[in-house]
Amino acid sequence: MDFLTRTRKRFSWQLVALSLCLLLVPLIMNSCSTTTYDTPITPRTSATLLSPETLKTWVDSGIVNSTGFDRVVILDVTSMATYTVGHIPGAQFVNSGDIAQTRMEGPATDVTMVLDGARIDALVQKYGIDKNTTIVFTSGAASPSASTILNATRSYWIFRYWGFPKEKLKVLDGINFAWKALYGLTPGDPPVPVPSTFSVKNNVQLRADLRSSLAEMIQVAEGRQANAIPVDMRTTPATASYAGNRGSTTGVFLPPPAGAPAAQNDYVAFEGRLKRAQALDYTTMLITGSTITADNFRFKSAKDLAAMFDAIGIKSTTIAHVY
Repeated sequence: MDFLTRTRKRFSWQLVALSLCLLLVPLIMNSCSTTTYDTPITPRTSATLLSPETLKTWVDSGIVNSTGFDRVVILDVTSMATYTVGHIPGAQFVNSGDIAQTRMEGPATDVTMVLDGARIDALVQKYGIDKNTTIVFTSGAASPSASTILNATRSYWIFRYWGFPKEKLKVLDGINFAWKALYGLTPGDPPVPVPSTFSVKNNVQLRADLRSSLAEMIQVAEGRQANAIPVDMRTTPATASYAGNRGSTTGVFLPPPAGAPAAQNDYVAFEGRLKRAQALDYTTMLITGSTITADNFRFKSAKDLAAMFDAIGIKSTTIAHVY
């Protein structure tokens, strides 16, 4: 082998070694740095309730409506009129009518049904949600009431049912009222979301175990399912629906056509509750007071909630069928 050939080979190996060094240096440097890939701002935790203070750090960091693996989308489930008066900065507006579906169920058209696959995909894609997104649910109202929180909690449950991982779903504790008390709300129109192509088909599994069929509820009512308790969450259960007072429960089907007598509206044929059902007014799980304040819409402490559940027989091994 002549001198020129040996020189060329040596130079080639040196070039390869130099190239590898140039590739490895930034990788080594990045592995020692505190990039968002190493320390995501959105914690991977099973905790569902999110404090306004934590959400504020997410908003200030710029990860709301951002791109990448550590991103946040805030869904404000309310009316457009309420949203434009004031909302959390960067929050996306979701019409409260879009989290439920009307469809034929047996002999009649039923309302407030769980979204089907096509509807949930349309909702997810509209707001740019993908597998990397942490979703924060909130809501507000012009006239505060405890029922306002249902829009946020129902949305959370729908996303859980359709297979989104628990650590990626959050409910703002105190919803918009708590944020308003601390930081104030921002008026104006919603931001324009960048759509995604994500489908719930990409989730690991449908959480069908989070819903009970009619057949399962019959088994529960008849005491044929072990460790199962029906929980009646309707408001004022001791004096109205739970007690079976006639005419206390409105119907669930569509109202009569325009101009038709009100008497043609649907009604509940049999008042009362499921056998063995325990009463737990959902509003009692929130902090209450004599006046409406931001704290009224925060959940009670875990200790207080556990005591409430224990009082009606719900243990760690109990299957609670909530209705």
